[in-house]
Amino acid sequence: MFSSAASAAGPTLTLEDIKKYAVSHNFAIKAADAEIDETNAQTVQKKAAYYPKIAIAAGPDLRQEETKSTADALSYIEGKWNLFRGSQDKIDVELSETNVRIAESARRRAQFELELDIEGMFYSYLSAASKIKFYEASLELNEKHRQLLRRKQASGMASQSDLMEFELRDSYLRSSISSLLQECEEARLALVRLMGPDVGSNFVPFGDVPHVHLKRSLPEFLAQINATSESVNIASLRAASGSLATKAARGGWFPTVDLETRYGRLPQDIAVSAPAFQGLLLFKWEFFSGFETTAKVAETKARTARLENEFRQRLLTAMTAAEVNYLKMKSLQERVHVEEGNEERLGVITMPCSMSIAED
Repeated sequence: MFSSAASAAGPTLTLEDIKKYAVSHNFAIKAADAEIDETNAQTVQKKAAYYPKIAIAAGPDLRQEETKSTADALSYIEGKWNLFRGSQDKIDVELSETNVRIAESARRRAQFELELDIEGMFYSYLSAASKIKFYEASLELNEKHRQLLRRKQASGMASQSDLMEFELRDSYLRSSISSLLQECEEARLALVRLMGPDVGSNFVPFGDVPHVHLKRSLPEFLAQINATSESVNIASLRAASGSLATKAARGGWFPTVDLETRYGRLPQDIAVSAPAFQGLLLFKWEFFSGFETTAKVAETKARTARLENEFRQRLLTAMTAAEVNYLKMKSLQERVHVEEGNEERLGVITMPCSMSIAED
């Protein structure tokens, strides 16, 4: 029988056990965690623009003149600090921080989708296992009736056609059990794929399938889409990053101010005695760049418009999908009630089907 074979297959894992293991070992989750680390490191790099850069320079200074050549040893400390970039440094940091929030939201979405897939495979396994038990009970009952009919046929009280009906029923039930065993194995292997290769396939999902009831109305579900849907949140953050990129592009129209200093043995054309100090406050305004800045602003504006429209479309799609899933849930809930009534009337106890709405 299926139950004895399953219990001997390996340890049992509950839904929470599988989720916990998968979140720690799933490659997609690890990739999402690495993306968060990557964007955080990029933010630190962008913030480096706020600090001065200090370097040590040393080397020979070779000079060739008409009558002689000279070689001097140079060694000095150099410092550079960009004082103003048209607010571009600040905007670059904000853009990088937005990318961090996008990566974090993508990580939450990846975990949500992983857990949703796990629930689907987990309950598919339990549902198929429940049907196997039902079919095994039907198979036993059918065999009892067939044996009884054979005795009646031997005494001339039943025909061969009457016996054939039970034989066909036996064949149908055994074929159904074989198909359900295959479904169980496929669901278990799908869980292995979601959990990672190290877990192995020698385990059995264990638990009960809950009967989910709708406790909120459709408007209540739709009202929380904008706040809870990670896909909508990512689209919103990308639209916001487009606006920041436009501000950064406009920074090309502003002047830049840099402070540069040197101290030590400087080239002879700067100082004849050592050590010496050189300081420079450099003001630069690129008043014509071949319309490069104008084109960049136009590009970022178009990108912002695209991202905003993608956000609106994503929000509309999420709300439409939630409404469709809500209607499906209502329909399936009624079907479960009917099937439960049929099972009660037949005197057979089985597990109800599990359903859930994916709001993302």
